[in-house]
Amino acid sequence: MKIYLFRHAQKAMDFSGDPDLTAEGHAQASKLLDKVLKKELPTPTELWVSPKKRTHSTFRPLAQHFDLPLQNTDELLEQQGDENLSEFRSRIEKLFERLAENKKAVVFLCSHYDLVVEALGVVPSDKDFSDSEYSHWSPCQYVGFEVRNDGVFEFIEFKKVHL
Repeated sequence: MKIYLFRHAQKAMDFSGDPDLTAEGHAQASKLLDKVLKKELPTPTELWVSPKKRTHSTFRPLAQHFDLPLQNTDELLEQQGDENLSEFRSRIEKLFERLAENKKAVVFLCSHYDLVVEALGVVPSDKDFSDSEYSHWSPCQYVGFEVRNDGVFEFIEFKKVHL
């Protein structure tokens, strides 16, 4: 199984609490689809998103092209106000444990800055993500893993969708 974790594309600045993407963000979402069509990324079999508009908009071109539903889950939300860091990390660990059970899937996850940074600290990976290179995530940046039979998340790549 493969898991690709994405930070959503560039979000608009508004005070709604749930902004959509900017024009550049929508272009990044289209470019993400192009990367899959050019075989620079694998074709997803599942698309998981947080309930926020920006994650849905990031994966919408993929969903439409491959006729895949956007699987909406609160597990991909950023840290909640009533959730301490230990609870947040535990939520992420449980999500990735559950994902690793599906051995044949290629799952794309779209989430938020704080979740992707914390995920790198809790996934059982063969790579040390404590280096500062992995502490900053630009919009539409992603990390890919191959989940081995022993449950280790083998690092594939860490890249950004460039326009």
